[in-house]
Amino acid sequence: MIREEFDEKLGEFEGILQKLASDIASGILVERLPPSELLTKTEGYVSRLGDLAAANEELMLLLKPEKAYTIKSTCKKLTQTLATFKDILVQNTPDPVANSRLAFEQLRKAVTDGSDFLFLIREVRDSPSPLIDSILSFKKASETKSAVISIQAKEDIQPLVKYILGRVDDLRAVLLALEKKLDEMKQIMRELQTESLKILTSESATIPKTSGNATEKKQLSLSNFKAETSDGGE
Repeated sequence: MIREEFDEKLGEFEGILQKLASDIASGILVERLPPSELLTKTEGYVSRLGDLAAANEELMLLLKPEKAYTIKSTCKKLTQTLATFKDILVQNTPDPVANSRLAFEQLRKAVTDGSDFLFLIREVRDSPSPLIDSILSFKKASETKSAVISIQAKEDIQPLVKYILGRVDDLRAVLLALEKKLDEMKQIMRELQTESLKILTSESATIPKTSGNATEKKQLSLSNFKAETSDGGE
């Protein structure tokens, strides 16, 4: 049912987009029209185009969630252009012709943005996520209660199995990388601990040793001095 709904909304979206492009090319819609007239001629199409963009976005996110960023950004670009088009036309201005010209530029941009979005819709429809595609196939089979022989079941489940195995391999690779990093961190900590102990041991051994040597040198020098003095007295 989701695929059928997707195809239906895609077809309607494409039809409206083609209608706007055709009206622009044929001169039915021109920038010389007063803002109110331009809005009247396009408001129904523009509003419906925005609604269909949001509906298709929802279906695309369901069918291919890993492409969420591209889907959302492309849809947002189109809906913002459509909103800007309408906002310009409803503004109170002393120069209506200038507003119509600015709005008409946004309408042309909306057709271009809509074409980009339409291309993305087709891409998602033709190559949905393998896991989601398999789930939808199973759901459709259960709803229609169609008989699925073992060979068909194997063919249907192969993409799901491959997808799961691929994710398991990815997870295993991530875990191995984390274990390697953890071992490296442990080694670094051991080396730091060893070096710290060496430094502390060296400092504690150096201080008394230096003091002792200095005292010994002083004593030796003093005894030598006394001995020399005694000899000189005799």
